[in-house]
Amino acid sequence: MGAIGPYRLERRVTPTLLGSILSTSIAVVLAIAASAVLLLVVDVDVYEAFEALVIGAFGDLDSIIGTLIKAVPLALAGLATGIAFRAKIWNIGQEGQVFAGAMMAYWVTTSFDLPYVLHVIAIFLAGFAGGAGLGAFSGFLKARFSVDEIVSTVMMNYIVLFVLSYLLTSRLWTDPSEYYLQTAQIPESDRLPALIAGTDLHLGFLVAVVAVFVVHFVLARTTFGFEIRAFGSNAEAARFRGTNPSRMFVLVLLISGGLAGLGGASQTFGIDFRIAQNFLIGLGSTGIIVGVIAGMRPLGIGVAAIIFGGMAQGGLFMQVMADVSAAIVSAMQGIVLIFFLCSSVVSRYRLVRVGADV
Repeated sequence: MGAIGPYRLERRVTPTLLGSILSTSIAVVLAIAASAVLLLVVDVDVYEAFEALVIGAFGDLDSIIGTLIKAVPLALAGLATGIAFRAKIWNIGQEGQVFAGAMMAYWVTTSFDLPYVLHVIAIFLAGFAGGAGLGAFSGFLKARFSVDEIVSTVMMNYIVLFVLSYLLTSRLWTDPSEYYLQTAQIPESDRLPALIAGTDLHLGFLVAVVAVFVVHFVLARTTFGFEIRAFGSNAEAARFRGTNPSRMFVLVLLISGGLAGLGGASQTFGIDFRIAQNFLIGLGSTGIIVGVIAGMRPLGIGVAAIIFGGMAQGGLFMQVMADVSAAIVSAMQGIVLIFFLCSSVVSRYRLVRVGADV
């Protein structure tokens, strides 16, 4: 690497825990400072804005539950990002996969009359299948026709939204007498059960927690997880060791899409209770940010999802209590992303004195 005075930058084989903690801490401080400058520029009381953010996100039990609820689809979409990106397979279709999961779960549960327990199981299985189908198709296109997965997964986002638009505008999924283009509301008897009585914290939260630990275990402790990591580190070397690239593309994108689809189904049957074109927008793309910030590590994705869930929940309080626009809240999320990405890069390098023995 290039020299900086008497020092040079040298890439670490593996980032150290201390270096990661230090770089992340610096990123947090700088993100807060940059956000404060942004608030000052738009003439907002910085203390009042941050106080509203913290109170809205973690001020009481209701706020914490709101944060955890918003973290559910972000964690699942973040895991979708993490497991794909660890294999250097660039799934950018989480947005469409979230919608596909919600749509498949809605279609299955409204087409078949099932006992409640089977109905809940069907929500998650159909949600996973909806997103997995999109992901696996992109994997097939890559394996069979060498179609770049970035292109195919992004294009799938548009296709799914156009299909949903058709279903809504043609009134196949809407009540003709209803003005708004949205599905009928899901009856209370068909919704996900609450984990805490009297709150909106639904079963999808438990599913997300289990998914975080399962993906962590698979990546860290299983042969398949080793294959994913090896394929991401050096695909050619992994192929010589027996890894089938076609199988890897299809299987990884299938799992990745399925996780994102679970996020869409959980959000629809746990919070929204209907599907509309604007209800799930942004969950998939924010999930990509969550995965990148966490360095594609499942446990870190869980934490990052809670942080972004807190920003989403606290952002509502900022808008009301501190008169901060929604655009500023989105800009603050972007600032957090920039500094965390920088910290991730910094943690991979160290300064070494030129001529020193290392």
